Amino acid sequence: MNFKLSEEQLALQKLAGDFSRQEIEPISDKLDREGRLPDDLIKKCAQIGLLGMTVPKKYGGTEVGNLSCVLAIEQLAYSGSGAWWLVGFNNSIPESIANFGSEMIKKKYLKSFCDGSAYASIQFTEDETGSDPAALTTTALPGGDDYVINGMKRFSTFGAREGYAVTYTKDENGNCTAFVIEKGREGYSAPKIWELMGGGGMEAADVYFDNFRVPKENLLGIKGEGMKILLSWIAAEKIQQCAAAVGIAQAALDEAIKYTRNRMSRGRPVSGMQGIRWMLADMQAKIEACRWLTYKTAFAQEEKASSWQTESATAKIFVVPAAMEVVEMSRRLHGAYGYAREFKIERLYRAIAGCASIAVSLEINHSIVGGWLVENR
Repeated sequence: MNFKLSEEQLALQKLAGDFSRQEIEPISDKLDREGRLPDDLIKKCAQIGLLGMTVPKKYGGTEVGNLSCVLAIEQLAYSGSGAWWLVGFNNSIPESIANFGSEMIKKKYLKSFCDGSAYASIQFTEDETGSDPAALTTTALPGGDDYVINGMKRFSTFGAREGYAVTYTKDENGNCTAFVIEKGREGYSAPKIWELMGGGGMEAADVYFDNFRVPKENLLGIKGEGMKILLSWIAAEKIQQCAAAVGIAQAALDEAIKYTRNRMSRGRPVSGMQGIRWMLADMQAKIEACRWLTYKTAFAQEEKASSWQTESATAKIFVVPAAMEVVEMSRRLHGAYGYAREFKIERLYRAIAGCASIAVSLEINHSIVGGWLVENR
């Protein structure tokens, strides 16, 4: 097995890291307070090739692959802000459209995700359902050459931003059907953006559809098979989230090293204490295990391995709790300062908390993996 990244991947990793330190880290506190990304950030991401990495070149993407995307997300999440969601969504959602969309849809929409002229959104969750397609209440019913959508969606990342979304509805037969829709048109409104515990810049909105019309040709994939598309996309999002967790955990370890080197006890840095060093070593071991499991899973996705979706659930089961443990250990090493907003670890502590709930809870991922093992092994 070759555990060495290519020169191109290493260059992209460095590019994303430099971008994160120069463009995102300095404004992370502001993002945390205001919860909104700078309007020009999406164009800056596009200019250095961080968008459309999983999209074929003929549709405007760079086609560098899933592992490269994961490398970039890890670097962006290091800031502890929600800016990485911009790169995550403008890669995973257009990839989903590229995999399931008609040629018309791909030619019409993919380029705008890659050049930074459109924010990508996903719209499945509702106020009464998170993961159950049978509980969907948003409907899409035939109306001439269109489908007419009515209902609401909750926690739609960038749902209030200009661009396009993959929206999941219940069709006239009661089945889950997906559409590519243009946000902001008549009948579309996003009046509320949720104030979240962490991950400033995620911009999770409530979206309402009031007789919103979408052309029938905008149906994504096969009518009534929206869950197949959703499950594939969610599996990709889990891998991206694992990458973000690794980035956050790495930042937590680096903050712990910096703090313990500078924290003096009886005239000596506490980093010299054996107990402190053992904690740092445990953090390092957990991060390395998480990092390579995440990379391996992204590689499986890139190679279209038959079990990659189950592998993504497996990765989340391990990576997210381990990363949360690392951040908690760093917070404890900071003592009372770990509770102070002046220290980055406080932001990282809140940022990692969402990973256990967003992109399917840990409990559901346990059910996915356990079910696969019983049925396939």
